[in-house]
Order: sequence, then C-alpha cells, then structure tokens
Amino acid sequence: MLKVDPGLLARQHRINIEGVVGPEDPMWSDMPWRFAGPVELSLDVQDAGTGVVARGTVGAEVEQHCRRCLQPVRTPVEEELTLYYRDGLTELEAQAEEVYPMPARGEMLDLSAAIRENLLLSVPQFALCDENCRGLCPRCGTNLNQFSCDCVVEDEEPRWAALRRLRSE
Repeated sequence: MLKVDPGLLARQHRINIEGVVGPEDPMWSDMPWRFAGPVELSLDVQDAGTGVVARGTVGAEVEQHCRRCLQPVRTPVEEELTLYYRDGLTELEAQAEEVYPMPARGEMLDLSAAIRENLLLSVPQFALCDENCRGLCPRCGTNLNQFSCDCVVEDEEPRWAALRRLRSE
C-alpha cells in the first residue's frame, strides 16, 4: 500500500494513496509507544521531473504514559507531510539536502520509512494526562491526583545548601 511504482507514476503523473495501516503492522514494531488504533493516511504522490513529491496527512492516536503520574494517556497526532525523493543521490547526499533518495531503476518507491520517521518526530516526547497533574508522591508512590498522603518530603538536601544560600542572598 505504501509502495509506488515509478513506471506507473511516470505514465499517470499523479497517484492518490488513501488508507489505513494497522497498529500491529511490522512497520511500527520498535516504536517507543503504541498506537490506540489504525494510522490513517492520505497522500498525493506526483512526478516532479527529477524526483517525486508526496504530500498529505497522516493521523493516529498514540498510547503513552503521563510523565508525572504514569496513568495511560491517548495523544492524537495529525502530521502534514511533504516528502521529496530525488534521483541520482546517495543516501549521504540525500541526508545533507534533507530529501530522500529515489530507489534504483526498476524498484518500487517505498514511502513507509519516511512516513514512519515523520510520525516518530511528531509525537510529543512527554505526555501529560492534565496540565495540573500532581504526579506521584516521591516517598510512597501514591497518585496525588486521586489520594493524599501524609508523607513529609524533605527539601533540604545538604549538598545543595551552599547554592540555596547564594540564591537567597
């Protein structure tokens, strides 16, 4: 589904790709999070003379954990894509020019690696269940959003005392 035949593209000049990729697809196997559902794609792939341009959107819902309280959080991700593949470049030259290299003649153009890369970069690194999340108690681990605890958190770390004195002066 995410592969384009360059010969067919040269004849038609434009190919539209609409579809979904399941969350269990091997394409997502080593992502640092999971998808809550399918990844939706809408791409317009065009012949651009010396290369190929793919424009469109990719959208999904990502399952992460709140960075403060560790509760599950679903984060919606919608990414606008513009992928440019250029002919006659090595992998290193393509990276320097921030484009993707076209495959060797006769091979299919696989968009999956570029889509995966862009989606990986668009997901927030740290998720929060709520802006006012109070997190976990550092002593007993109680979720402070749901319960309160009687722990006394000692702020005075003796190694930081000299810096605290400087700040207060």
